[in-house]
Amino acid sequence: CQETMTVPPKEAPPGLDLEKLEKQLHHPETKVRCEAAVELGKSKSLKAIELLVGAFRDRDKFVREQATEALRHIGDPRAVGMLVRDLGGHWVSPAIVHEVVREVVKFGPPAGQPLIEILIETNKNPRKYEPEAIRAAIMILGLLGEQNAMELIAKMFRRHFDIHVRDEAAYSLVMIGRPEQWLDIAAMSESKRRSPAREQAKEVIKENHILV
Repeated sequence: CQETMTVPPKEAPPGLDLEKLEKQLHHPETKVRCEAAVELGKSKSLKAIELLVGAFRDRDKFVREQATEALRHIGDPRAVGMLVRDLGGHWVSPAIVHEVVREVVKFGPPAGQPLIEILIETNKNPRKYEPEAIRAAIMILGLLGEQNAMELIAKMFRRHFDIHVRDEAAYSLVMIGRPEQWLDIAAMSESKRRSPAREQAKEVIKENHILV
């Protein structure tokens, strides 16, 4: 029409409503909770990570799987330490412990440092976290082959009040320090692993001159 018109600027996409998504994570329908986890995965905020970490306590495995996928999509290694800390007081069953281990290991090497920090904390205050949480942290460090964690794991092996944590520390020391021997031990039944793992762990400590 030969008239000058001003085109309004394109509006920026609205930010995620984290309060709304937090409520949806507690919705009775699994589908709604899963969709909330997907949306949270689009945010890089610490609050979104905290909400996804909390979603790992959901009773439904599909929600937990979606929360894990969202955390991996965000890619912030702080989530690993937050996850173990949060679940430290909320373990539901040994099955969830192993589920968490399998999923957190997928974060790869970035998972190491947050877990090392947890062991530093629990070394100063052994009862700060539930033993199952510490077991999970130690197991993940072993599976990652985290050399920098060996001294801390050795302290868990020698000093921790929970025998199962000490056993897990022995296994991880062998995983890291003597991987070939660990293959032989891992092939044994759980009832027969303890003694050979402990002996191998002691050898790893000697070989690496670890003072505990």
